[in-house]
Amino acid sequence: MNNFYTNKSLLGNQWEIKDCDERKSLMISQRHNISLIISKIIFLRNIKEDEVENFLNPNFNSNLPNPFILKDMEKSINKLVENITNKSKIGIISDYDVDGSTSAAILFNFLKSINCEVTVKIPNRINEGYGPNKRIIAEFNKEKINILITLDCGTTAFKIFEEGDFDTIILDHHISEKKFPKVFSIINPNRYDEKNNLNHLATAGIAFLFIMALRKKLRQNNYFNDKIKEPNLINYLDLVALGTVCDVVNLNNYNRNFVIKGLEILKKRLHKGIKKIIDNSKINNSPSTRDLGFLIGPQLNAASRIDDPFLSVKILTSNDDIEIENIANKLMLLNEKRKLIENSILEEALKQINAQKNNKFIIIKGQNWHQGVLGIIASKLVDKFNKPTFIISFNTNTGVGSARSIENIDIGNIILNAKRNKILISGGGHKMAAGFKIDINKINDFANYLITSLKIYEESYFQKIDYYDLKISVDEVNINLLNEISKLEPFGNGNEEPKFIIKGLKVDSYRIIKEKHLLIFFKNNHGDSLKGICFNCIDTNLAENIINNKSANFEFGCTITSDNFGNNLKPQLIIKDGLIIN
Repeated sequence: MNNFYTNKSLLGNQWEIKDCDERKSLMISQRHNISLIISKIIFLRNIKEDEVENFLNPNFNSNLPNPFILKDMEKSINKLVENITNKSKIGIISDYDVDGSTSAAILFNFLKSINCEVTVKIPNRINEGYGPNKRIIAEFNKEKINILITLDCGTTAFKIFEEGDFDTIILDHHISEKKFPKVFSIINPNRYDEKNNLNHLATAGIAFLFIMALRKKLRQNNYFNDKIKEPNLINYLDLVALGTVCDVVNLNNYNRNFVIKGLEILKKRLHKGIKKIIDNSKINNSPSTRDLGFLIGPQLNAASRIDDPFLSVKILTSNDDIEIENIANKLMLLNEKRKLIENSILEEALKQINAQKNNKFIIIKGQNWHQGVLGIIASKLVDKFNKPTFIISFNTNTGVGSARSIENIDIGNIILNAKRNKILISGGGHKMAAGFKIDINKINDFANYLITSLKIYEESYFQKIDYYDLKISVDEVNINLLNEISKLEPFGNGNEEPKFIIKGLKVDSYRIIKEKHLLIFFKNNHGDSLKGICFNCIDTNLAENIINNKSANFEFGCTITSDNFGNNLKPQLIIKDGLIIN
């Protein structure tokens, strides 16, 4: 079979079906009693045969790493236990994104549950930028805290900690430089001298390992009694799952384990704050990773993007029903406002693209753009053009930038090297995302630096190809396939939803939804109905052909999900693209 489509799709994309070993896939199917379709997808995910059973039926407890394999974990826990025993004041600084706020909630809620005095502070994304700053350090000095814990930040924050009159423990996952800040300890699986298999963890996962280690040490010290109950750590996994999914880290190994168990906890809706956001989002079924990433996470992020960054931590740490309801309602409104701001800037950004079509990267700059949405816009441009993207907003002569990358190009190291070469004022991040500051006079230097840095990558890296797992017939789309696909969940970075090319589809009827989506009804060869939805497709060539060529023979690029409308569970197509077959 020719896996490469010579004709471009209705949206102008090149399609290619991934190569699959039929013999090995058949072996996986027979040994694990799963369909050949699903065994092929498992093969395509590079899951080794001896790992298949654990992938399909993971055991949470047997898939937990030993927290103490991380450098500085032992000394950090001993120091914190000493402070807890002495009833010392504890300060927390976290990043303002979902990973930061969930990490802060994990640690804060744990410490409060064991009677610690603890305070959380969040930098202002717009006025102060990423990481610890003078205001927060000064406030903690004034409040006479004894120990500071930073979450999802701090690894590349030099000098600022020297102004603190306390010990500092850094919990982070961002790439380190070959030197560290002058602090008591740094727990970071991505520090340059670390050797472990935990480098894909989000900070929420690291925070969970931290409280695992802390609980163990407190238990050894006989800290728990009738008055101070030993916390059940399982109940923190909803926060771990939320932070992990929203930080778009790889959902493999330990992250997959955390998210599977976390989704089980989310289903119970034990966390008051998350439950209220779920209710506001009208998620009536069990929350999925898609719900976390596209409905819940954006509302939490909206707080720091355009308002008070502390709102997201507050709703994740509060037990006050009225306060939770007020914050949740505000977050929902802020997220709608964020969408309007984002769309306006995106329109301006797209106008700058044509002049850069021959580059291996995209630099977009503007005046007084809202800094809170730069990362989202960079991500959208990466999705559209498949190039590392840097978007910068200048208010004065200093610009604040956000960067997003494509697979196999480490944007975090690119930014760090630019900072070392004095091209950037500051910057840091990880492989797929980074932030930075730049002087307006250095824009050309930065562009030239990117040309040099990306010169080593062949053009094929930047070619936008839509890869599909399998090509199947419409008759194979049924409830059995839907149930089989569910065995592969949770989906996310590193374990993407299976993408199918479905052949033999003919449009029976359609309906336009909210003037931007297309709801499509098909019939298969047995006369059974099948529903598909194509989001945000109105005014595209795809929608025009569906509407005007009902009699055409289509192949659609889709994912397959459950149709939760009504009482009968049915498969539904989420249509990404299409082709007309002559």
